[in-house]
Amino acid sequence: MSIKFQGKNVMTTKRRNLKRSEQIQDSHFEDVLEKARNEGDPLFAEYNLLYEEYRALTHRLDLLDREKHHLQTQLVEMNRSLDLATRIDPMTGLANRRDIMEKIERESSRAERHKRTFSIMIANLDNFKLVNDTHGYDTGDDVLVEVARVLMSCVRSEDVCARWGGEEFLFLLTETPIDGAVALARKVLEAISMTEFKVNRPGIRITASIGLCEHLTDQSIHDCIASADRALRQAKECGKNRFVVAA
Repeated sequence: MSIKFQGKNVMTTKRRNLKRSEQIQDSHFEDVLEKARNEGDPLFAEYNLLYEEYRALTHRLDLLDREKHHLQTQLVEMNRSLDLATRIDPMTGLANRRDIMEKIERESSRAERHKRTFSIMIANLDNFKLVNDTHGYDTGDDVLVEVARVLMSCVRSEDVCARWGGEEFLFLLTETPIDGAVALARKVLEAISMTEFKVNRPGIRITASIGLCEHLTDQSIHDCIASADRALRQAKECGKNRFVVAA
C-alpha cells in the first residue's frame, strides 16, 4: 500500500509563503521595538523578551518544517522502492507476473484506440527439471539468472520480458505483428541454444520451446495468452527447441 503526497512544487510554495509571512511579522516586531526604544516605553524590555521568544519559536518551527519535508521525501522514495519491488522478480530482475499483466492491459487499450496490434510470446526452458536434478537447485537458479540476461539482450527497449513462473518467460511485443514475433522467436531460440551457461564446469547447455500469438481485434488478453500457451505446449509435443504460432 503506497501513500501519496502533494507534489514537491506545492511543498516548496508552502514553505516560500511561510517564509514570506515570517519576514513580514519580523518587520512588524522590529518596528514596534524600535518605536518603544525611541519613545522610552517602560515595556520595551518585555517587548524585547517576547520578540526573542518569538524568534526562537519561529526558528524551531522552521527546523521542524524542514524535518517534516525531509521525512515526507524519504517516505515517497520508500513507497516508490516498495512499488518497484512488487513489480520485479527478485531472482532474475525481470518484470514479474503482476507488472507485465498491467502493461499488457495498457497495451491492449492502446492498440484498440489506435487500431494497432501486438503479440504475446511465451518461452519455456526444455528439460529444466534435469538441470535441477543433476546440478542442484542453486545451479538451476543461476542458470535462470543467466537466461534472463540472454533474453533481455534479444528484445527491444519498448518490449517487456517477464518471468511468468518457474522456468517460463512471457514477452509483450508492442506494436508487433506475428512476423515480427516470429523473427524474435528465432533469435531467442538461437541465442539460448548457442549459449554455454557457465555456472558449472563444464558449462550447461539448454534449449527452449516457444508459443506465439498475435492479439486479434476483440480478443481478450487472457484468450491471447491462453492461445500462446497452447502453441507452447504444441512446440513441446513436436520435439521441443522450436516455436509454434497459435492457429
